[in-house]
Amino acid sequence: MPRTNLCRREIPHERVGRLIAGAASVRRISTADLAAKMGKCENTVRARIRNPGDLTLSELTQLGKILGIPIDELRFAIRY
Repeated sequence: MPRTNLCRREIPHERVGRLIAGAASVRRISTADLAAKMGKCENTVRARIRNPGDLTLSELTQLGKILGIPIDELRFAIRY
């Protein structure tokens, strides 16, 4: 019989990824635009948003500035 996990586990750094993706969608900025503004490949930016645990500090602050996310919101989204 298959096992069922009814309680949802929280994925590490999921809140950071949702915050970045949500801010990009509200401002209607595509990953191609983000990549151009960050000076990175579009595939790299897409992979970083999908797996925010791989973001470097400089990339995270750069995304925050581009998307207009206050530093306090970024700090709140990061789990220690």
